[in-house]
Amino acid sequence: MRLNRRAAEPVGELLLRSVCHELRPPIATLSSLARAMEVQPNADRRAEMARLATEYAAHALSVIAEADAMVTGLSDLAGEAAPLAELLPSVAAAAPDGRLTTLATPAAARWPVHLQHTRQILINLVGNAVRHSPGLVRVGARQWAGRLRLTVADEGGPNPDLARALDRDTPPPGSNGLGLWVVRHLAAAHGGRIRARRARSGGLVMEVVLPRYRPVETTGRP
Repeated sequence: MRLNRRAAEPVGELLLRSVCHELRPPIATLSSLARAMEVQPNADRRAEMARLATEYAAHALSVIAEADAMVTGLSDLAGEAAPLAELLPSVAAAAPDGRLTTLATPAAARWPVHLQHTRQILINLVGNAVRHSPGLVRVGARQWAGRLRLTVADEGGPNPDLARALDRDTPPPGSNGLGLWVVRHLAAAHGGRIRARRARSGGLVMEVVLPRYRPVETTGRP
C-alpha cells in the first residue's frame, strides 16, 4: 500500500480506510481456508491450505506494518523480491473454488516482483472480478517488450464507473473504487501502469504492466 499524500482527504483518515479495505480480502480468505481445512480429508491438501493460510496471515501483517511505516515516515518501495510464480497460489486462493484459472508463461513465472505489492495488486483485481461479474476469472502473465504483463479477465465489461475509478486523482469517498485506486498507485509507484479494455471474445480485461523489480539495497548507519 502506497498512498498519495497530496490527496484532499486527511492522510490519517485515508490510511485507516485503505488499511480496512486491504485487510478484508486476506481475512475473508483466511476464514474460508479455516473452514475448508475442517472438512478436508486429504492430509496433503490440508497442509497446502495451512501453508496458504500462513501466507495470507503474513500478507495481512505486511499491510499493517506498511501502514505503521507510513505513519512514522519510514515507508518506501523497498521490499522482498520473489518470482511471480511464488505468489500465484495465494492469488488463486482469493477466489471461490472453480471460479479462477491462472496461466503464466515460463519467463513470466520467473519474473522478479515486489512480493507484497504485486500480490496486493492481483488480489484486489481478482476480488473485484469475482464480486462484479459472473463466471470464470482468468489471471494471465507473460513477458512483453521487456516488461511483465499481468491480466485479470472476467465476463463483465468496461463501463463509465470503471473509467472514472481509473482516472481519479483523489481516492473515492467510500469503499467503492478504493481497491482500484490503490492498485493504480501501487503500479505507478513501481513505474508501471494499469488500463481496462474489452476482450476480443467479450468481457473485461484489467491489464497491469510492470518493469522488472530490483530491490534497493539498504545499509545500516555505523
